[in-house]
Amino acid sequence: MKRNLSSATIKTPLLEIDGELRGMLLSDRARATAAVAIHLCLRIGHDYVFWRGSDKATLDAVTREIADAIWRVPLSTITQFVKAEDKAGATDAIAQGVLAGLTAAFEVQYVREPYGG
Repeated sequence: MKRNLSSATIKTPLLEIDGELRGMLLSDRARATAAVAIHLCLRIGHDYVFWRGSDKATLDAVTREIADAIWRVPLSTITQFVKAEDKAGATDAIAQGVLAGLTAAFEVQYVREPYGG
């Protein structure tokens, strides 16, 4: 079964981010964005491999692309994500932005083996 990378795949690890790190997105956006990007990269990397042409993308390249995508999210959306004014909508917007960034930069391949086999 082929599974394409989706915003739902990205949204799940975004929801795991604790309030303290979310809050840092407003006080120290660069550092917090890097931490969120690393978290997303490690969680998504269990199931997907990212390629640029015939070369497998490095962890650093994927993390940078995720960080760049998060950085492009409007500050008003980040504020909603942090303050839980509309956390669900903000999480969706961030996930969509990360998905767009990743699929524009890489070919994405699902690699996880099915359970039981």
